[in-house]
Amino acid sequence: MYEILWFQDAVDELFDLSRRDSSQARRILIAVRTFGRDGRGDVKKLQGSGDEWRLRTGDWRVRLALHDSSAYVVSIANRRDAY
Repeated sequence: MYEILWFQDAVDELFDLSRRDSSQARRILIAVRTFGRDGRGDVKKLQGSGDEWRLRTGDWRVRLALHDSSAYVVSIANRRDAY
């Protein structure tokens, strides 16, 4: 459904998280892959932004930019820091 492309900042954030909590980083990666493959997940459009969406995974938020058949992972943040 979507080709998943990662911004370097998002890769760095996931790597940092994996060093602190590898199971949570794995859950985020699985959620992103599932969204890319099936379009499933807790996804909502962000208000005030043209093409940005958030994927909720527990206490973590993955910010996505959707363009045609590509989903760009922009950032990964804890919900208290995400907005």
